[in-house]
This record gives sequence, structure tokens and C-alpha cells, in this order.
Amino acid sequence: MRMAVTVACSIAASVSHARAQAGTAVHPGPLVPTRPSPGVGAIGPVDRFPYAPGIDVQHYDLALTLPARGSEVRGVATLTVLRDRAVDTLRLDLIALSVDTVTVNGRARDVIRDSATVRVPLRSSDGSRLRVVVRYHGAPRDGLIVREDSTRGWSAFGDNWPNRARFWIPSIDHPSDKATVSWRVTAPAGRTVVANGTRLTRGAPVSHRDGIPWVTTRFAMSQPIPTYLMVIGAATLRETRLGRTACGAGPDGGCVPQSVWTFVPETPTMPGNFREAGRIVSTFAALAGPFAYAHLDHVQSATRFGGMENATAIFYSDQAFRTQGVGVSLIAHETAHQWFGDAVTPQRWADLWLSEGFATYFAAVYTQRSRGDSAFRAELQRIRGEILAAPVVVERPVVDSVGSAMPMSLLNANSYQKGGFVLHMLRVQLGDPAFFGALRDYQRRYRHGTATTDNLQRLLERRAGTSLTPFFAQWLHRPGWAEWTITWTWRAETSSLVMQVVQGTRFAPFAAPLTLVVRDRDGRETMVRTQVSAVPSQQVVVKVPGVRDVADLVADPRVELLGTVTLLHAMP
Repeated sequence: MRMAVTVACSIAASVSHARAQAGTAVHPGPLVPTRPSPGVGAIGPVDRFPYAPGIDVQHYDLALTLPARGSEVRGVATLTVLRDRAVDTLRLDLIALSVDTVTVNGRARDVIRDSATVRVPLRSSDGSRLRVVVRYHGAPRDGLIVREDSTRGWSAFGDNWPNRARFWIPSIDHPSDKATVSWRVTAPAGRTVVANGTRLTRGAPVSHRDGIPWVTTRFAMSQPIPTYLMVIGAATLRETRLGRTACGAGPDGGCVPQSVWTFVPETPTMPGNFREAGRIVSTFAALAGPFAYAHLDHVQSATRFGGMENATAIFYSDQAFRTQGVGVSLIAHETAHQWFGDAVTPQRWADLWLSEGFATYFAAVYTQRSRGDSAFRAELQRIRGEILAAPVVVERPVVDSVGSAMPMSLLNANSYQKGGFVLHMLRVQLGDPAFFGALRDYQRRYRHGTATTDNLQRLLERRAGTSLTPFFAQWLHRPGWAEWTITWTWRAETSSLVMQVVQGTRFAPFAAPLTLVVRDRDGRETMVRTQVSAVPSQQVVVKVPGVRDVADLVADPRVELLGTVTLLHAMP
């Protein structure tokens, strides 16, 4: 049996006001987590919800009142949760902010509070559907970034990745537990509010006793997303509409309306590179399936990252707009995340490459579709160069269960560049129909849910008609890259290229296909392809019909191998 739990949280205006609320006792102190027995219950297997087994948040309804000055916020939130009956405590992540009251189904409930969590006891008598209201208040130390300067005024932007929603939203703050979200944001009337989902209403200004007119804006996000994507932005912003773009690529075959939101000084320069936003969405929809959401906003913000892929509301760094403008590659990268990371979310931090690797590769694929193969190969060479220069690639695998303990540490060349290049090698090995067909299968199967590397592997194998376990094992589950030294000679009597391939000793041997360009004495070129096995040393013989004498070889001319190849010509 699945049990529905509804949790509501409120940020109170002040401590004295909140303490006057009925009945809740808040007990600070150390806690021992309450966990159900592995595999028990109806929510699903523990490996599906590894962070909070037996708990599945279905919906967050978040109401926030933002200040005219300063950074203290208040509001009301409602969470609808499914739980297994074995779970007797709901643990909400919430760092530092003061918790004032908690009620369950309208009745006061004692909770245990420490500096990072709020633990709400759940009784069997509460029934299958609970409504829990938590009141809290304070100035978030992180997650909701509040700034004020003389030219742009007051602003607040959510910046939750990887697990910083807990600084301002009581939540199950882990990507394995996705939920829908709705917002009610009350702010001074001069501020524009953006948030996930569709804007439903913007109310009429209401004057408070401070004489400032306040406006409440409501949004609803009907597709589930992880907490790290749940954001609002509030500032003096101006909208530049890109119109109904990517028609035919929307979730129901319709268009995808897009807009750019900027501070006043940057608005005259818009749309800039965002002119390509529609083509980017159309390109990715053709490859990976329809766009998942009703619209897409691009927002100048206070994110600490170059860009942050919040579902339906991508936040870009303020600095990118102030200097040379947001680049096409960054727009493509963050837009690709709407498919990979947002619609289909890595279930574990160890699988972050399913988000960042895909976004990196799809940005390169957009270069191929918009600027041609030469630009695409130049981009692949750049990506490969960054991989070969990164110490983390030498030391850690892409699927990194050790690094997942500190998700920020996974923002590295393994998750981005190596993950992206591994996708390129898969595409080369399988061919475009099977590769992109598998990605569409992946989107259909896991859209609005979570997935793992194993889930992707099985879908690729189904399209390929063969096991990909050796490929995934060597490229994703162990460090390094191929390092081959090839000593070659030409045997004219058999029109054969004879190669002795010696693998480097830093890493275990790699197996991979190798493309070579054979150039004869007259400058004519013949392309051949062979297979190198995962052994320390081997002889490989390749027939090259029609060639009488070979002057030179070029290895990997199409940038398809993650590794280095040193060619040595041994004279016969």
C-alpha cells in the first residue's frame, strides 16, 4: 500500500509571531536517522530512493514573501508525500533557518530540530494522507542569493545545485526524489518574478502598512523536477520575447515560446545569441524527442555558475551578459539539460555524467548541425585535449561513487568532457540511427523520472543488438584513456599494413576501433578501419587494396578515439 503525506511549510514573519502559533514544540539536538528496513514497503526499491528510502515527495507548493530590503523571507509551503508504513519519521532538509511551528492535519506536532534537518514524527493514526505545516523564517545563507547594488537594485535568485535548496526550502534535497512544484511569490510591485513552470496569475498591487504596494505572482510546474532545479528570481527585469519558436518540437507537437529576461542596462542588446534558441530546441528535439515543457525562459541572474539549467527557467551568470554576451555554446549546453538532467535526472550523484556529459556532447552536436563537420571536429579536439590534461581523469572513473559524497567535486572533466566524448564514441560505434534511437527510447522510458548509467546501457544494447558491458566498463567505470604506440611497416607484396601496437602502462589496456588514413607516394589517401584489442601488445595486419607504396599514416583523422596514438615507421 502507498500512503500519501502532505507537508506544508511556512516562513513566519518574526520569531515572536511564530512562537505564538499553537502548540508546536521544536526540540534542537542531535538525532539518529530513522530508516525503514531495506526493500520493505510500497514506495519502490531502496536503490530508487537511496537518500530517503520509503519516502517519495510528490508535490511542493511554495509560497514566499520577499522583503523590500534585506534578506529575511517568509512564506508557506505544502508538500505531498508518499511513504511506506514502515517509515515513522519524515526528515526534511533545512539548514540554519528558525523553525517555529509544525502541525499535522491541523494539529500541533512536536518535531526535533538540528542545524540541518527537521524531523517530523509520523503516526499510523495520521492516515494515508497527511497535511503537515511547518513555519520557519530567516535569512538564507545560501541557495537563495540576495543582492543589492546601486544600478540594479534589490534582487534574489535561487541557485540550488547540487544540494543547496535546503538553505531556503524544507525538502528531500536529493535528485532521486523528483516532484512537481507550484509557487506563490509576494514581492514589491516594482519587481518582476520568474519561476519554474507556467505563470498563472499576477495579482493586483496591495498596499501594506509600510505603504509599499505588493504583488503576488503564481506559477505551476506540472512536471516533476529535482529540488536543485526549483527556483525563483525576483528583480527589476525586462522581457525580450523570442516568440513561438521550434514549432513542432513542443511536448504536444506545438511550438515552444521562449523569452530572455535581463536587467535594464542589458535589455537593449537582446536578443543577441539567443536568436539561435529556437533552432537549438528544434535540433535537440529532432535527435532526442520532443521538448518536455510548455515554454523556456533565459534569465540574467546571480548564479555562481556560468549557467544553471533550471527547468523552464535557465539562469545565466550576470557577468556573461555584462561582458561579451552569452555564447551560443553555453545556450546550447543549458538547453540540452532540459532533456538530460531536467526531464531525465540522474538518480545518483555518481551518474552526474548523464546530465553534464550529455549537455557537453549535445552542445558539440549543435555545432556540427549549425557550423559543419570541420567545426565539430575542432570542438571534439578541444574537448579531448581538456580530458588528456585533467588529473582527475587519470585518477577517477566517470561513474564515481567516491566523489559522489561531495557532489561539487564531480564538476570536473570526467562528468563533462570525458562523459561527452564517451557518447561520441558510442555514436560512432553504433551509428546515428541506433544511437539517437536509443536516446529517444531513454527519454520516453525515463522522462520526468530518474535513471542510472545501467538504464542507459540497456537501452543502447537493445538498439545495438550486442552487449556493451566491455565498452562501459573500460570507458566509464575505470580511469584513463587509450595510450597506443604503433610501429608500422608496409608490405607491398601483400598490400598490407603491418602494425605492432603496444599499450601504455599507466592504465589497463583499452580495446577500441582505430581509423587510419594511408597516404601513398603520390599523395592519394585511403581510409581504413581496424580493431585494437585490450592486450598489452599485439600485431595488427590491415589489407589496403590498390595501394603499392605507403609514404605516411594519419591516426584517428575524424577524432573518434579518446586517447593518444604515437606512430613510428619501421623501414622494411
